[in-house]
Amino acid sequence: MENSLLIPGKYKVVGWIIFILFACLGLATLYWDYSIPGLVLPLKESLFFDANLTNELALAGVIIGLMIIVFAREKIEDEYISLMRLKCLQWSVLISFVILFILNFMFYGGSFYVVLIYNMFTIPLIFIAKFNYSLYRLRREREEDEK
Repeated sequence: MENSLLIPGKYKVVGWIIFILFACLGLATLYWDYSIPGLVLPLKESLFFDANLTNELALAGVIIGLMIIVFAREKIEDEYISLMRLKCLQWSVLISFVILFILNFMFYGGSFYVVLIYNMFTIPLIFIAKFNYSLYRLRREREEDEK
């Protein structure tokens, strides 16, 4: 069965490049108050709106990069790989909520806001790690069976 949500596998490298570049931009924005001068709007800052759009650009780039990586097709995309994708996705959602549950009791106020920012990325990051580890184990088992 063909999964129409998957994109060609050659875009996985592009996704990694986008993710790494924008993650660095996001970290620089978050911890060192870096901002791209062209993205500062000439508006007065308010309680609900920041006149600097560097954060939003970094967040959009990280999300796009992660989604490209997650939805990139493998060279051999069969039913077993699809089942493995599903299991890894379920596993990553479960782990993400367990992490959020634990951190809910450890952080308060503004620190919890930072936890929520990082928690947005736990599902795709855990999925990528678990799926690639599962693929590695599958390939290793196939090589051992061929010997």
